[in-house]
Amino acid sequence: MRNKILIFLFLLLSNIIFGNTIDDKKNQLNRIDEEIIKKGNEIKRNTEKIKTIEKKTETTKEQIARLEKELKIIDGEKKILKDKIEVVSRKIDYGKRNLKFNSKELTSVENDYIALLQAWQKKELQDDNDIYNFKEILNSNQERQDKIRNVQQNITEVKSDIEREQKNLKSLQSQLATKERQQVSKKREKDNLIVQYNREKRDTAAKTDKAKNSINNLQKQKAAIEKEIERIIKQRTTQVGNIGSSAVTKNLGTFKKPINGSVIIKFNQLKDGGVRSSGQEIKGNLGDIVVAGNKGKVIYSGKFMNMGEVVMIDHGYNLITIYGNLISSRVKLGEEVTKGKKIGILGLNLYGNSHLYYETRFNLKSVNPDTF
Repeated sequence: MRNKILIFLFLLLSNIIFGNTIDDKKNQLNRIDEEIIKKGNEIKRNTEKIKTIEKKTETTKEQIARLEKELKIIDGEKKILKDKIEVVSRKIDYGKRNLKFNSKELTSVENDYIALLQAWQKKELQDDNDIYNFKEILNSNQERQDKIRNVQQNITEVKSDIEREQKNLKSLQSQLATKERQQVSKKREKDNLIVQYNREKRDTAAKTDKAKNSINNLQKQKAAIEKEIERIIKQRTTQVGNIGSSAVTKNLGTFKKPINGSVIIKFNQLKDGGVRSSGQEIKGNLGDIVVAGNKGKVIYSGKFMNMGEVVMIDHGYNLITIYGNLISSRVKLGEEVTKGKKIGILGLNLYGNSHLYYETRFNLKSVNPDTF
């Protein structure tokens, strides 16, 4: 009697210890999975933001290229203006020197003419020869007077040319100043665009790296806890060495699909947060009946991690199937089930979708459910 009591207490204590242990591990996994999903969503947001920035970058690059093109055009226009300014400046300089020369020549002609008239006014004309000489001199002076008029006209034209070129010079200098202001503005705009792009990309990349590092740490924790859960599951199942899949097929036949629907997430597919799926996700409808893939013994029924209600069935031959995202379970721990038996009702996953999580563990390792 005493031995029976001791055995009973031992079994009760083992159940409490194992139950508490797996519940503790489930809670830890649940928190880790929630954190991984949170970080995964953060990476997803940052990735989308980087994509947006990349698109914006292309636009920015186009804007920068356009600004650089405009700057080159402005440089070309400035060069043309500077060349024009140099030409006009030479014209003005030449005009001023020409004006100075013509002014001196005009003064000389005028002085010569006045001096000649004064000299002849003092001299008396006595014979025809004197008269003839005087006429010749007058004709000569007439030519000099024409020259004076030409010089005066030339001076007027030179002054007009200088004034016109000076106005042209002022206009060109004003245009050049405008171009230089445009150039400064364009350069500033380009520099601001580059700084803004680099800052946004750097900040977003830093956040993404931080989230990735956090996920790596969380995944390591998850792997350690999953290993511990695997150890606990070993204590609830009977492992028969490392057998081949042909033994399963020979003794159990093919497995029934838990629900009718298409596979949304395939086995080993990369999911949000950089986590690969250990099973399949099958699309269904809220409230769909979930059935057992084959006969076996229920080794787990209850809430588990972030998969809602979960049912685990040991089919023997080292094969376990896991059914997650249930809204409720219709079987109990230790219950024997048959192939196609109703084991639960489909609920929603964390994203609000009615996707059944279906995992197959063979020889304690996750394998593609399609294998069976």
